[in-house]
Amino acid sequence: MNELNHLSPSGSGVGARKWRSPVLIVISLLVLVLVVVLGVYETIPVKEHKATASDPTAQAIHDLQASVQQVVDQLRALQQTVSSDQTETKQLSDQVNALSSKLKALQRSFASAQQAPVAVPSIEPATPKRGAR
Repeated sequence: MNELNHLSPSGSGVGARKWRSPVLIVISLLVLVLVVVLGVYETIPVKEHKATASDPTAQAIHDLQASVQQVVDQLRALQQTVSSDQTETKQLSDQVNALSSKLKALQRSFASAQQAPVAVPSIEPATPKRGAR
């Protein structure tokens, strides 16, 4: 029964903690990278005139914006995956709980069947027939 505890919907099981920890670390790191990138982006002074395509600063800003967009897209995909995994985990947990309930019912049924007295047919000793020797 201990093996089923990690699938409990409350998330208090060992398996749930093992699964959540890496996901939270990845999400936290992605958010941290996003905040740092946005912080660096905000500190870059804005030029009044349009930067030409050959300007290395403009190219760096463009690359940075593309990287930020990539991080945002990856974060959204990760959130969607986490949500999907949580839904699947909930369904599996519900199925385990249903099976556990059925198992308990079968155990109670088996225990009550063992306690019920079994009627043993009495065997009467055979009486010898007269005339047979």
